[in-house]
Amino acid sequence: MKYILAALLMVCSSVSAESYILGNLTIKDAFAYPTNGRSGAGYFVLQNQGAEDTLIKVVGDYPRVMVHESIMENGVMTMKHRMKVKVPAGGVFEFKPGAHHVMFMGLTDDWNVGDEIAVTLKFETAGPLDIKFVVIPRP
Repeated sequence: MKYILAALLMVCSSVSAESYILGNLTIKDAFAYPTNGRSGAGYFVLQNQGAEDTLIKVVGDYPRVMVHESIMENGVMTMKHRMKVKVPAGGVFEFKPGAHHVMFMGLTDDWNVGDEIAVTLKFETAGPLDIKFVVIPRP
């Protein structure tokens, strides 16, 4: 059991080792969970050390890639498509389970632990940034 735990910790720690920088924006901890269906989601932490910017699009080699926000309405969790996401000046915006996330729909292949999911984040001011979500085990 301790060898399994050690392996899991090594995989999870490798996710936090990769950072992506574009001007004043830093993307870190980009991850996704394994899939066995037609959709998946990606998460990351976005730090902004400059003026407000806006994430205007996410592009990837998948049938549909969108930014969604999970919202609890009348006791039911729903997802809303977000055309744009404002990134506050000097702030942190977290894409995480149960909140904002990058949604991948129409998948034909499963994602497995260790896979890398490549996308381009497009910001209104900073421009495009290529990142990879690393698929990690579900907690």
